[in-house]
Amino acid sequence: MLRRPQIDHILRTAAAVTNHARFVVVGSGAVIIASRKPVPASMMMTDEIDLYSDGVADHEPLGDLIDGTIGQGSMFHRTFHYYGDGVGPEPAIMPLDWRGRSTEYHGAEAPGVVAICPDPHDVALAELCAWPEKDIQWLRDALAAGIIGIAQMRANLRAGMPDAAPPAEVIETRLMALEHR
Repeated sequence: MLRRPQIDHILRTAAAVTNHARFVVVGSGAVIIASRKPVPASMMMTDEIDLYSDGVADHEPLGDLIDGTIGQGSMFHRTFHYYGDGVGPEPAIMPLDWRGRSTEYHGAEAPGVVAICPDPHDVALAELCAWPEKDIQWLRDALAAGIIGIAQMRANLRAGMPDAAPPAEVIETRLMALEHR
């Protein structure tokens, strides 16, 4: 189960190995960091955060560096039982204006490192775009805990989605399925 101190450790180590101090955290890690409401334990049952260096043109080399040093199966992972997954912005398909709703996290145990965290509704929309079976319960738990709301997700969706997103009617069908479960 990941909590802020473990996320701070990942961020601090990612900064040390990449020589970058600003990261975008996507997925459940962003919600653990940025949620204003208590996050249920079921939503923190992960051993990794997805992150990428902010403000770089080519994310792949730094993502590979993160994966190789603190990623899944690394010595870091084997030692601490959690890890950082170096990704790029592509997997997290969020509304075009997600940055306007994001927050900056300055971890107490990661001085000088900034994590840009998308709004939980935008994280949820990314999960709706990907629609992995393993994350459907995560979405239900977020909805039940009041961390996300269907109306706000619909409002964020209206801002427009990138071309890589499923068609709007597919996302709406998934939203309705989530709403009625």
